[in-house]
Amino acid sequence: MASSHRSPPRRPQRSSRPVRSSRMRVQSYCEESSSEDGLDDLTASDPEFSFSGSTSLSLRPRRSNRPPASYREASTDESLDGGEGDNEDDDPAAVLPVEAPTRFVYPFPESANGGGPSRAPRRPPPSRKTGSKSSTPKKSSPKKRMRIGAPLKKRRRVESEQPDFVGSGVIPPWQRLPYHILFEIFLYASDPLVDERTASRHSTVQWLVNVALLCRAFHEPALAALYYSPPLVPAAKGHGLLSLLSKPQESLSANYANKIKELNVDVETLLLYKSGPTLGYFELPSLIERTPQLRRLRLYHKDDCVIGLPAWQIQPSKWSYPGSLFSSLNERQIRLRTWDWNARFMESERLVPLILRTHREPTFKSLRELRLLHVTSDEPLPEAEEEHSNAREIALATALKDLPELRRLEFVECSIVNDFLLPRLPSTLTSLTINNCDEVATSNLRPFLASHGQHLRELSLNHNRHLNMSFTPDLARCCPKLEKFKMDISMHDWSSYHDVEPHFKDLLGPTEIPTWPRTLREIELLQLRNWDDATAEAFFTSLIDSAPDLKDLRRLIISAILKIGWRDRATFREKWISRLESVFLRRSAPPDPNLRSIPRPAARNAAAPPATAEGTISDSFTLSDATHTANEMRLDSGPSTPSKRKSARLAQRQLSSLEDPSIAANSRRSSSTRARNGIDDAPMKYVQRMCDVVMIRIDNHRPAETQFNENDFLDDELSGDEDWNGHDFDPDGGGHAW
Repeated sequence: MASSHRSPPRRPQRSSRPVRSSRMRVQSYCEESSSEDGLDDLTASDPEFSFSGSTSLSLRPRRSNRPPASYREASTDESLDGGEGDNEDDDPAAVLPVEAPTRFVYPFPESANGGGPSRAPRRPPPSRKTGSKSSTPKKSSPKKRMRIGAPLKKRRRVESEQPDFVGSGVIPPWQRLPYHILFEIFLYASDPLVDERTASRHSTVQWLVNVALLCRAFHEPALAALYYSPPLVPAAKGHGLLSLLSKPQESLSANYANKIKELNVDVETLLLYKSGPTLGYFELPSLIERTPQLRRLRLYHKDDCVIGLPAWQIQPSKWSYPGSLFSSLNERQIRLRTWDWNARFMESERLVPLILRTHREPTFKSLRELRLLHVTSDEPLPEAEEEHSNAREIALATALKDLPELRRLEFVECSIVNDFLLPRLPSTLTSLTINNCDEVATSNLRPFLASHGQHLRELSLNHNRHLNMSFTPDLARCCPKLEKFKMDISMHDWSSYHDVEPHFKDLLGPTEIPTWPRTLREIELLQLRNWDDATAEAFFTSLIDSAPDLKDLRRLIISAILKIGWRDRATFREKWISRLESVFLRRSAPPDPNLRSIPRPAARNAAAPPATAEGTISDSFTLSDATHTANEMRLDSGPSTPSKRKSARLAQRQLSSLEDPSIAANSRRSSSTRARNGIDDAPMKYVQRMCDVVMIRIDNHRPAETQFNENDFLDDELSGDEDWNGHDFDPDGGGHAW
């Protein structure tokens, strides 16, 4: 017995078995097999299981310092225990069933006498995936020791369930669309390519590249949309574009130089600093010389997106307009359509003479859109020299009149827009935008509209501290062609004073009733304040009375602030929001269910009563009205879900009243109650019902740059616990940490 242990190589042959054959059979990997075919198939199918030497597979290693071979899969238990391998004393035996496709490690059950296993272990159940732990505690390796506070396992990413798209099975022939249609689609879908606030690219840049590689028909229009206004950030990409345009375009797959129509250049990022030791400074004149089709050139500063900085806090840029820029524009005979003048890049006293000089050159003669930022007027002079204090305004007015094709003009934080400049602006303007100009007031805007408003189609007046709405009684007479009227009375002040209040007493006088041009298509009036309920009622009444003339109106957005009692404000809100929606909000008939390409399950549709004539509101409530009322948007503190649910309930109540007379009687009693509360439900004399958007908000909230409502506090995002099964892993057996 002892000699057999001292000489393990001398083992009996397969033909003759030893006396203790049961022990040798247990310690073999060929469990419960009568031949060696099972082991041969396993080693042939998986090279990892091939063994060299004798076919006798004993679990005891030949060398005491070599760990036994383990055939267990990497699992979570191994990462938790941290053990690299199991010693012989820890795991005395391991059995691998031949039939199992997965490798396991199972300990032998101890016999009653302790002299070894009494019988071969049973085959593990098929559902078991990992081996059970040994009864002896394992020694953890310091390299794989679990860190305190680390997650037990990496959380599986749970994707939000998206509803399955049920298509009609018909794929339109997109690749057969004409070039110009595909170009407009790609250009609209990808704009903008750059975030100017963060000087970073959007993901639409890579999307256009992928679309260009999708098929041959998409290649040219997608590249044209990408290079129409190429993204020049980061600076290395701008140098790469310049290198591409420097190559002969005939040798390239496309003529990239002719595709560039616009250049939006971030001065601080691209032109001011070097782009590394190898690239150096970016040469903007070199890029302009290689873009013969350039029509829009915009040089901007990232801080221009911030509105409300005081004049003493506007830091001038270290970059200035170079003379080589205008020389390259003239040499290449480029005719610009859009240009920006920014006083950050040159002081106003030097910038205005430069504007006067360059506007007389052929490059700027064809300008149609012009934007001026941070241009200031002259400093107040003594009374003896008062006649020379308006020289800067005269020079700028002369420079603007030298542009015969100028149609759109925009002033941003320009104190030069005052009583002297406004009457001298060109009379051919069709769009005027005045943004945060402190010198603009009703006293100088009213005469300007009377003399220059005959051709205006767009008028945008935002954040002007001294401008109220006293000019609106003459708006229809002074601007008969006006299509878009926008006004925002919210103020922005980033100084230490933080003055966000308007500097006028009343928004409208008691006898000032606004008039509205017939051609209006959009009305957007935000943060209307400094008025009482009587003035606000006269204002809303003017809109309803003008409904027969406003046949082209499609968007009506009004945000008003009334500082009255909450009960009176609630009554006022319910009365006028319902009136304006009844008069202007579109209530189209439901679409024909037979004219759709995406099949939907058939729904029970009630027959709609016949539609009423346009221009009157009947007492009956049609199905299309109910459908629209259930989906319409009513703004008190922004669009909210409870108001939508309320509209749906009202629509259902109206539909039920058509069938049940008792419900109709209750509805009439509710209407009489509303009448006693001062809410008039009488039908309107005329309804327009052509507006796609009617958003009315009446509250007493303090105006802020960003308005929040209840939708901003809803938990719509995934919490990250969607894969939790309700049971937490507790390694301490249910103990608490405190």
